[in-house]
Amino acid sequence: MPTAVRRTWRRLVHSYHRLCARDDAVTHGFTVPTGVWSCDHCQEPHLELSSLLHHLRTEHP
Repeated sequence: MPTAVRRTWRRLVHSYHRLCARDDAVTHGFTVPTGVWSCDHCQEPHLELSSLLHHLRTEHP
């Protein structure tokens, strides 16, 4: 059971980062460049969301 809870929590956090983080940053007055994504784990920059998602799947499972 704890593994399922951790997995669900990780999916919720990931969904938040993908869907809401930019809107929240703009609300709080931060400037978020369009088209530049950065990995939370290693700070590697990506110009497309698909390349970031591929990086997360392959490098940080």
